[in-house]
Amino acid sequence: MFVFNRIPTLTGVALVLGLTACATPQQHCIAGASADVRTLQSQIETAETNIARGYALHRQSIPITNTRVCYDAKKRPYTCHRTAYRQIETPVTIDIGNEKAKLASLKAKLGQAQRKAAAGIKACRQTYPE
Repeated sequence: MFVFNRIPTLTGVALVLGLTACATPQQHCIAGASADVRTLQSQIETAETNIARGYALHRQSIPITNTRVCYDAKKRPYTCHRTAYRQIETPVTIDIGNEKAKLASLKAKLGQAQRKAAAGIKACRQTYPE
């Protein structure tokens, strides 16, 4: 069983969200047009990794409550609780045959999504020239 702290991941997500706020209308449009491609690529990467590894990883957040001493406005101590979350990954058996079939299906969908994204990106560039 592996335990990972996801603070760096959350920081990265916040950074990406902050940077997309500064994106141009064309960049927003292109990101939207290519979202399906990015999702499929991520799913393909996960399936390929699962096949190579021979098992999948199940991720779940586990709450951990810490008890500590806090102080009120008049500096009187009292017991308080703070809940933090840990991400735990556990190995899960997979059917390699099903995973390979899923991978083939995802790759077929990727080709269609790439063609659709290319048309969408072209339209974005025409609609929002820079």
